[in-house]
Amino acid sequence: MHIGFVTTESPYSLSPGGGIAAYLRAVIPAYLDGGHRVSVFAGAGKQEEFRAEENRVQVHHFRLPAAHWYASKVPLLRGIITLPLRQLEWSAAFYQQVARVAGREKFDVLECTEAGGLFLTSLAPVVIRLHGSEAVFRKYTSQPSDISATLNDWLERRACEKAAALTVPSVFQAREIATRRGWPLERLQVVANPISSEMLQASAHVTRPSEMDEPVVLYVGRLAPVKGIECLLAAATRVHAVRPKTTFVLAGPWQMPHAPEKYGLKLNEKSVDGVLWVGPRQPRELVSHYQRATAFVMPSHFESFCISALEAMAFRLPVIATRAGALPELIEDGVTGEIVAPGDASTMANAIVRLLDDPQRREALGQAGRNGVLANFTPENASTATLKIYASVAGLQETAAQGDSERSTAEASATALGARA
Repeated sequence: MHIGFVTTESPYSLSPGGGIAAYLRAVIPAYLDGGHRVSVFAGAGKQEEFRAEENRVQVHHFRLPAAHWYASKVPLLRGIITLPLRQLEWSAAFYQQVARVAGREKFDVLECTEAGGLFLTSLAPVVIRLHGSEAVFRKYTSQPSDISATLNDWLERRACEKAAALTVPSVFQAREIATRRGWPLERLQVVANPISSEMLQASAHVTRPSEMDEPVVLYVGRLAPVKGIECLLAAATRVHAVRPKTTFVLAGPWQMPHAPEKYGLKLNEKSVDGVLWVGPRQPRELVSHYQRATAFVMPSHFESFCISALEAMAFRLPVIATRAGALPELIEDGVTGEIVAPGDASTMANAIVRLLDDPQRREALGQAGRNGVLANFTPENASTATLKIYASVAGLQETAAQGDSERSTAEASATALGARA
């Protein structure tokens, strides 16, 4: 089967990328190992074509158009056309790039996200994997909507309605989208995001001292309002007041409404409250952060999944997370971590301090988390479930039958998610 991934984030770019890139880094090798062919069409800093994954993947990098960015600088246009213009111009750019290759090579299926998939259905059956949209982010952070977000949401709906199949990484997201769109729940197929084989291998042998004089609390992800960063900073201040040797390491790109200095932060300099923002990191750089950390925190207001929490659990880190989105599906309260209310800095700080003071509990939660990752979130589980969907929309009965015979582990993963939802 020839699978084309159409994405705004490349797993083969020099920039680290976010959840989409991490997802692709995990699943693509599994498809290749199964004998399938993969091409990647991705927005990147420059136009180039090359081969990756030991010459097994053809990668097409190109600059995505940016007319919407210029429109966002015009006050009268910002709240009207910025997001729909981005959807239209990115969809046209993706179509042009894929059509150029599809003219000489057949694609059995194309997978894309909500952004950029409007015109691809004329080239091959399209599976849209929903990662999260601006309308949902605004809803869960109580930010006002505008004409731009509303029009973009309508375009995303149109793209989804034209797709042959829709997949989501969590039961929460399936329910949220089905309710918001008025679709039957079965229209959305749950396939949990996997952790990459590289991260699994790197996490296999991690040893930490039971007592740490200078503990590290790690956060990995975008620094954006939807991620609850202001709550995290407030919690860090509270923890620092009682455990002044604790360092909070924040790894990710800055996307807050004000400059870092407004929050008392400067890149690679520890703040007076013990917060060290290190910027975005490549996966190999994140490994050292996971290895050195004492605990992991995810303060989000919304999560469609959360790859970084999964990676933290693989490294045997206890996770303090909010009761938001899909997080309770990944972190079992009292078993693999602690769940607190979103936006509650005091409760979050108390949970962090309790774990810092209890090495035996940290070890128990961390080991339980790793066991859960190994059982439910491997690339093989995700690829088996998704190949079955690909084969169905592409009309490849032989591959579909093979997927049927191998589906037990993938269905167990979905069941595990559903049981915690």
